[in-house]
Amino acid sequence: MTMRVLIAGSGVAGGVIAAALREIEGLEVICLERVDSAGHARAGNGLNIGPNAVTALAHSSPGLLARLQQVSLPWKSWHAASIEGAPLWRLPLSEVAHADGLRIRWSDLYGACRMAAGPVVSYCSEVLAATVAAQGVSVEVATDGRRRSLPPADLLIVAEGRFSALRAQLVGPPGIRHLGVANFRVLLDDGGALAIDDLEQWYSGPNRLLAFRLRDGLIYLSGNLPLSPGRDVPEEMKAASFLREAYLPAACRPAPVPAWLVAAACDSTPRHHWSRAQEIAPCYSAAGGRVMFVGDAAHAMAPTLGQGATLALEDACAFVNLFRAAWSAKAAREPCIDLPRLAHRFESVRRERVDFIRQFSWDASDSLLAGADAEALVREKAGAAWRERFARMYRGAATLADAAY
Repeated sequence: MTMRVLIAGSGVAGGVIAAALREIEGLEVICLERVDSAGHARAGNGLNIGPNAVTALAHSSPGLLARLQQVSLPWKSWHAASIEGAPLWRLPLSEVAHADGLRIRWSDLYGACRMAAGPVVSYCSEVLAATVAAQGVSVEVATDGRRRSLPPADLLIVAEGRFSALRAQLVGPPGIRHLGVANFRVLLDDGGALAIDDLEQWYSGPNRLLAFRLRDGLIYLSGNLPLSPGRDVPEEMKAASFLREAYLPAACRPAPVPAWLVAAACDSTPRHHWSRAQEIAPCYSAAGGRVMFVGDAAHAMAPTLGQGATLALEDACAFVNLFRAAWSAKAAREPCIDLPRLAHRFESVRRERVDFIRQFSWDASDSLLAGADAEALVREKAGAAWRERFARMYRGAATLADAAY
């Protein structure tokens, strides 16, 4: 008898888990993805993958890490300056991490994860509902517009992202905490003219620009602006006139690079993707371990430190390591592993670390809040206490490979 695993979502965590589990003999793995097979090609913009995810992948999925490194650029340091170019803070990652991070396009990250998962991904298949019963977890799926029921699975892994409908259905809507920051992001083409490469930030009061160059030569730009917590992003904030005034106030003499970025941001407003910085209450499992949540579906957080996709990769690596150990420990005559124990161990391995990084991401956002003395707060981050927290975040993933089942 074969153990059956369903995965809802083939993004970051779902794709990594599907890729690893499909190699285990005795498992039937189906990964259900609502977009088509080229969906990742339309996932614009970029992101940084932290050194902690690189370390975790090196232990758990070295082949996937090699593919990601082929389609990305290394991320070696944080830089911060005022909008006028005065240096505020610099952190070489080599001082606080075991490896470089990565700068990558979302599309390339999704593409690599889905390629690794291969034939177990069923595209254009949206999970509409899940029902847990004694015989397993049954799901209703819409595939190419046709609704159907799949045979019960032993385990359902929910990797749908921060707005997971399955999590809301199975355990209720998550509690949300709003930071009080609006975010926009966009890709820009400077023709390679700007002196910008690794991750850099510029502050005009609490208004921040963050940018880095991607492998294809484009620049990823993200902007942060204070917003009343819980308020929708107002349309007037999205206008070029608002952005220009926010980043280039009267009497400001901006440095050349941020001046170009502000002008390009103002010229590209129709292409901006806006969101609000927020976090949700963590949840790792339900139904006695028959349902497990990973990535943003489990613990979406404030994006200030770029740990969203990074922790999704960490989650996936931790889950894969524990699942492999559980499978090895399973008695030969048993078709299924001890799911309650697996769920308990996964939460035990992840909760304290994720809680630390969630709080660190929240605390590190202090310079982005209304009324903040941003330059003073950013300079403080050069101190020993902040560096110790960065080191704990970036180096802590090395213990994932040693977590016992």
